[in-house]
Amino acid sequence: MKTPLPIVTLLFLATLTRAQDDSNARPPVTAADVQIVQKARKILDSPAKWNRADTRVCPDDATIFSLYCALEKATKEVSNNFEHRAAAMQEARFVVEDVSHNKEYEHRLMGYNNDPTTTFADVQKVFDLLEARIAGRLKDPAANRALPPKPTATNVDLQIIKRAEQILGSPSKWNRIATQDCPSTATTFNLFCALHTAEAEVAGKSEDNSMAMKEARAWITQSAPNRNKYKARLIDYNNDPMTSFEDVQKLLHLVEERLSKQLVP
Repeated sequence: MKTPLPIVTLLFLATLTRAQDDSNARPPVTAADVQIVQKARKILDSPAKWNRADTRVCPDDATIFSLYCALEKATKEVSNNFEHRAAAMQEARFVVEDVSHNKEYEHRLMGYNNDPTTTFADVQKVFDLLEARIAGRLKDPAANRALPPKPTATNVDLQIIKRAEQILGSPSKWNRIATQDCPSTATTFNLFCALHTAEAEVAGKSEDNSMAMKEARAWITQSAPNRNKYKARLIDYNNDPMTSFEDVQKLLHLVEERLSKQLVP
């Protein structure tokens, strides 16, 4: 009869397993990861080869491929090995988070692949963004290391965005001429100053780097019609003649939804 493992050993092994399967792990990338993405793009280079019903089971004799399976097959061909949390796979998951605006998929690559709103062009865009992201990390030694997990929202972040929505609760409170000067005596607020003021009130100080700020900037980067013209995203989006008060309110509501989904008590 085998001797049962001590409880301390079992707990250690459980902790080690969780660490190895950290869904937000960010290992360093290598030149092989660029090759993996390029090969995955060739594997999935036409709509006829796209499997829209991914299960994350990738048969060796498959002739159609999901986003996940194209990356798995490419990884095996380039490195003769496949790890679920390898660098290219993880970076692909983070790209999906960005392009889907943190949609709540149970499995990011599978969920995005199977999403009825995802097009073949969207999948190709993931490959383009993924290759650019990996190449960028390779060029910057400081960025290409085992990075800490992506930050997750807290209840404080949710309070900040809710307070910003209150501050900009009516069109009469919206300042269409935005600067980063936010006087404490202000009675009207641009988008930046609403978030800045909310952070100061809720957190006791404002470093203009809250998750609410980050999520608002991320949404603008991905979705604002004139985003390619912006230099200071919150300011330029606020001042854009195409931006309405309803657009600002929609942005704040979307940020609240995104923070709520990643909330950590």
